[in-house]
This record gives sequence, structure tokens and C-alpha cells, in this order.
Amino acid sequence: MSPPSPRRHDLDALRAVAMLLGILLHASLAYIGVPWPVQDGSRAPLLGLLFLAIHGFRMPLFFLVSGFFTAMLWRRRGTRGLLAQRFQRVFVPLVLASATLLPLFATVITDGARIAAGKTAAPDPAAATLVAAIREADADGVTAALAAGADPDRPDPEFRMRPLTLAALVGDVGVARRLLDGGAAVDGRSADGRTPLHSAAFAGRVEVADLLLARGADPAARGPIGDTPADSASADESTTAVIAGAVRVRLGAPGNLRAGRGRIRAMLAERTGTPAAPAALPAPAANPGTLDRLRDRYRAWLGSARFSATIPPFHEPTALFLGATLNYLWFLWFLCWLAPGFALVAEVATRCRLPAVPRRLATSPAALFWLVPATLVPQLFMGLFVPMFGPDTSTGILPQPHVLAYYSVFFGYGALLFLADDDGRVGRRWGWLGAAALLLCFPLGIVTLRDPVATALPQVLYAWCACFAAIGFFGRFVRGESPWWRWLSDSSYWLYLAHLPLVVFLQQVTRDWPGPAALKCLLVTAATTALLLASYQWLVRPTPLGALLNGPRRQPGESRGASRVSS
Repeated sequence: MSPPSPRRHDLDALRAVAMLLGILLHASLAYIGVPWPVQDGSRAPLLGLLFLAIHGFRMPLFFLVSGFFTAMLWRRRGTRGLLAQRFQRVFVPLVLASATLLPLFATVITDGARIAAGKTAAPDPAAATLVAAIREADADGVTAALAAGADPDRPDPEFRMRPLTLAALVGDVGVARRLLDGGAAVDGRSADGRTPLHSAAFAGRVEVADLLLARGADPAARGPIGDTPADSASADESTTAVIAGAVRVRLGAPGNLRAGRGRIRAMLAERTGTPAAPAALPAPAANPGTLDRLRDRYRAWLGSARFSATIPPFHEPTALFLGATLNYLWFLWFLCWLAPGFALVAEVATRCRLPAVPRRLATSPAALFWLVPATLVPQLFMGLFVPMFGPDTSTGILPQPHVLAYYSVFFGYGALLFLADDDGRVGRRWGWLGAAALLLCFPLGIVTLRDPVATALPQVLYAWCACFAAIGFFGRFVRGESPWWRWLSDSSYWLYLAHLPLVVFLQQVTRDWPGPAALKCLLVTAATTALLLASYQWLVRPTPLGALLNGPRRQPGESRGASRVSS
């Protein structure tokens, strides 16, 4: 066992900030028009750009730093010590959080939305009856509710969905027909900016989609991010099930969902005169190239049961615990794959006496010449279902290979950075790197988003430049041990694990408050952070839970420079 390595306080602080940015990231989702359980009436497009800018580098940076500390732990404790520590500090918290925090998140989404709606909306018995009838697929009940004065276009107070949009998700064509006959707007948009045809395509409801098109629905209507109904029919099954569960709508069997979506894509293609993409955005070219064919085949493979979780609705918490989806805890599961992977590689390299990677290849700008191509390969397979700036998210039990490969490069590089005994050379020109990331790579990645080849290089360069700039910035301004940074670093693990139920609840409470979206987002972020910091200080830190997450607290006489390695 090697002697303890000095603690890298700058990277500890950087990892804490990367974790805490996740609170801001999720807080912004209610205000930018993307699928999310809470749709606030206020919108702030600039928050959408902020979301993408953070998403493009935050988790790559987290895995890079995690790789660094994993290698440090391996050098200090050896392979067995590394695996034991990661089991205790990563796998066990994942299991406990899946059994407690994910069901709590489910409860907040369902019951919290009802409570918030009840406090902010005037009672409307006819509207409540209409929503209940739609959910029960009761066409006669819909007719009775409309006759009693229910507005066929009034969004429900819980999810801000128009009745016809909810009917499209439920999939009962009789209910949808009664709403249209009662005056519902065929292209009426809900709070998320999408039409009922988007929802019918999303849920694979062929009969409802056919009815909407027959009544004049726009087959090329675009949502807030430029997405068409055909795009909605191309969402991956994991995302589909999560969203359907959030609004308490049951989907059909996976095979029926795929078949229904395929028929809807064909119907839409016939009306818009565009090729019917099997499950992609944008539609493939008339003469697809090698990459297009590879993406199509890989997409079809991912669509199999191996990688597409069949996820029950959120109001069935036990299903979440049984492993249908890891939701926002997916990063812990990735660490459970990456740490043993590193241990295996390290053992093989040690036993085979393989030469060390030249220090220059890890700590100099020359590292980009191999890091960028290594990351570019999995990046070319991102955005198979919906174009997105930044890496895909894989929440299933079996990680999607391209996502795992992408983060493996960052994790592995972080390990190499430690083993190369970096002396602060990485990120030395952090100002130039940050400017290149934000002013050059980010805009180029955004404007080329719908071309997977053109957008791949700017996105990869953005991630690496932003990571190096962040490392350089913290290396420059966080020097030596700081009790405040140490405390914040330790607390960040708990804050990220526990933040999402509180974020969604506060979004629900403030949803109908007046004021700009940016201010409400800041309020939700600040309140969540403050409440969880207080809970960490008094309810977590001095308890066995604090020891589980962060290890035993420093004992008297313990060296300040060689204190425990954090997770």
C-alpha cells in the first residue's frame, strides 16, 4: 500500500460545484418548455441556453474528477480497498436512495401536484369531472361534463394540459371525438407548447392520431425546441415511460407502443411528404451514408428490451425500487461500473508490468489529440432519439453502451491525470479555454445540432475545454485546505441525492406566483440549497448516514493534508 497522497482541495471543491450545479439544472426545467412534471406559466428562453451550457460539461467534469480520486484511492488502499470503499460509499447509498428518495420523488410529483393545484386554482367541479372522465376513458362522462359547462380547452390545474392533449395520451378515440365535437381546438397547445397530435404520436395512439389528422391537425406543428409530432414518436422508451408516469398515464406494452409509433410516423410522412424515419431526428437522407446506417442499426438495437426499461407510472413507487429506472441517480450506477472497470485495468497493467502512459500525454495540450477522437466516437451516436447539446442520459439498469463509453473516457483520463502526478499544468490557460468553450464551441454546437456529424466535434471540444478551464480556475483560486470548502464538498453528496423531490415541490408551490421565470428559478435553487445544507449540518453530518456518505469524520491528530479520500 502506498503512502497517503495529499488531498486535492481544488478538485474536491470543483466536484462539489459540479454536483450543486445539478440543483440549478433541474430547477430551470420548469421554465424552458421541455417535458417536465411541472410547467410554470413563466418562460425564460435564456434559461434554456444556461441549461444546455451546464449540461454540456457538468457530468463529464464530474466523472473526470471521480476518476482522479478513484486512482488516488487505489494507490492508497489497493484494489480490494478501492472496491470495498466504492461499495460502501456508492452502491449502498444508491440502494438506500432508490428505496426512499425515488418513491418520495414519485409522491411529490403526484400528490404534491394535486396539493399545489388545489391551493392555486378556484374549484371547478365540471372541469374536475371532465378530467376524471378523460382519465377513465368515459366518453359519456365527457359529454355530461361538457354539458355541465366544462371548458373543452381549459388546461387542468395539475399538469396544465388541455383536455384533448390528455385524451390523446390516454388513447381513447371516443373521448377525443367528443371533445372535438364539443369545441376543443385540434391544435390547442398545452403549457409545454405542444399539440394533442404531439401527445398522440408520443404515446403511439394510432386511432387518436388518425382522428386528429382527419379534423385538420397540423402534422408539422413544432414544439418549443422545434420538435414535430414525428419527433415525439421517436422518443426513447425510457424517456417515454418516465414522462407518462409523471402525468399518471398508462402506456401499452412496449411492442404495441413501437408498432403504434411506426404507423403514426408513416401517416405523418404521407401528409408532410417527408421520409418516415424509423425513430430518429431528423429523417435520414434519401441515400444514407455509413454513419446514418450505423446510427439506425444501433438505434434499433437500443430499442430492444435490453436497454429500454419498461417503466411503470411514478405512482407505483415499489416499481421504482425494483429497478425499472434509476432516474436522477443513474450517475451512481455508472460509478458502480467504472470503478471495477478501473480496478480490472489497473490489475492487468500491474501484473503485466505495462509501461506507464507518458506524462506529457496526460498533462499537456497534446492530450486533446487523443482525448477528442476517443470521445468523438461515442458522441457520434448521441441524440439518436432527440437532438440534444451534451451527452445522452441512460437511466436503465443496463447502461447504453455509447453513454458508458463516453463517460469512461473522462473517468479514465481523470485516473491518468492522478497517476501522471499532475502539478497544475492542466487548465493553466483556463481563461482562453473558457472563452473558446463558451464563445466558439458552444454556439457552433447549437447551430449544428440537427446534424449529428457537424455537431459532434464542437460538442466534444466544448466538454473538454470547459472541463480544463474549470480545473484551471479552481486550481488558481482554491489553494490549500479550507474548512468551508471541505464542509461544502462533504455536503454536496447529500444535497444532490436529496434535492430533486424538494426542487419539484418548490416548483409546484411557486408555479402560479407572479414574477419573471429567472427569479423563480433562482428562488427554487436557493431555497433548496439552503434547506438541504441545514439538513446536512444537523440531521446528516453527525449521524451514521453522514459517515456512510462521506466516511468517518476526521479524528483528533489526523493529518490535515492526508485526510480521507472522498467518493
